[in-house]
Amino acid sequence: MRPLPEPPPLSTRALIACLVLAAAASVFLWQTVWLYPLRLLVTLMHESGHALTAWALGSHVSSVTISPATGGLTYHSITGSRWKEMLIASGGYVGSSVAGALLLVAAGRMRSGRLLLWGLVAWMVGVAVLWVPLLPPDPGGTYAHYTGSSSSDGLFTLGFIAGMAALLGLIAWKGPVWLRRGVVLWIAALSCLLALQDIKGLFGIGLEVGVSDAHAMAELTWLPAPFWAAVWMVLSLVAMGLGLRSILRRRERVRARMPFGGLSGG
Repeated sequence: MRPLPEPPPLSTRALIACLVLAAAASVFLWQTVWLYPLRLLVTLMHESGHALTAWALGSHVSSVTISPATGGLTYHSITGSRWKEMLIASGGYVGSSVAGALLLVAAGRMRSGRLLLWGLVAWMVGVAVLWVPLLPPDPGGTYAHYTGSSSSDGLFTLGFIAGMAALLGLIAWKGPVWLRRGVVLWIAALSCLLALQDIKGLFGIGLEVGVSDAHAMAELTWLPAPFWAAVWMVLSLVAMGLGLRSILRRRERVRARMPFGGLSGG
């Protein structure tokens, strides 16, 4: 029996339609229950960005958690270097934006979406095994108030990862191609857009309470927190723009290589 041929990549029209729907959802459904799981997923990407940057710079990461209020905290050992601390502080927003852009590029190239879904599952399980404790440190005080974090967030984070990984794994294993593709593209688009929403939120309460990544950068550099929020906003827009540009350019190359049918004379 011949194996079934792989389905062709998503059409440009389907990609654009999904991006438009994701943009509308990120604006009109931002605080609703429908986007709640994806907001938690993007928060996990954000905290993973901090953790991976800290780990790459030789710092010990003791815990990574997200809270039911969609906040998150990452604890790592002090590096003793101002530049390293700046990179770690920036690793959250930049990391989640870059991850969303890379996922968007991969989604534009996928045929079935199965490998990308398993890749997301592997990432979440890896974070859980390496960095999520059952009993993380109690943040207390200002951090607990403005991020919604508590000492029970380890259990919540593990529960979220288990549930989301099981759902994505089930879709990767048994889901039809259209569902796998749709889920990957939806996550990719909303990862970029929700990261932008999070950064935009810094200009609301995040820059005033002294607990944001922007405030950490302000303390390290003596440049104001709004400056760093603006820098991260620009970097996120650039990452998303490069991701979309890569998809559209690849479509043009594919169309240019397509043969033209016709009749030939004898």
